[in-house]
Amino acid sequence: MLIRCALVGGTTDGDPLRVDLPTYSMIADDPATRRAMVDVPDVDVPSDVAAFVRANQMPDLITPLLSPFPAALARSWREHLARRYDLGEARWKPEVA
Repeated sequence: MLIRCALVGGTTDGDPLRVDLPTYSMIADDPATRRAMVDVPDVDVPSDVAAFVRANQMPDLITPLLSPFPAALARSWREHLARRYDLGEARWKPEVA
């Protein structure tokens, strides 16, 4: 699934800009806006997050989202990844941006 996500990191040489997901393919990124368009395996995206992405599709890396990514969906995505990768505590903090 193509998702525009927030970039994290980039504050030091040892902390490169990246999307906070376990698995994705980078399509394009824009360090100035701290956003990236990535292809995420469907199995890593819970249905509620997928519905939000479909309803808020962005054609570029500059245009702001019409509505902010809800904290409840961010929590749902973290918990989904923690279960999928068998982690006791969520390690990744992906965010639709």
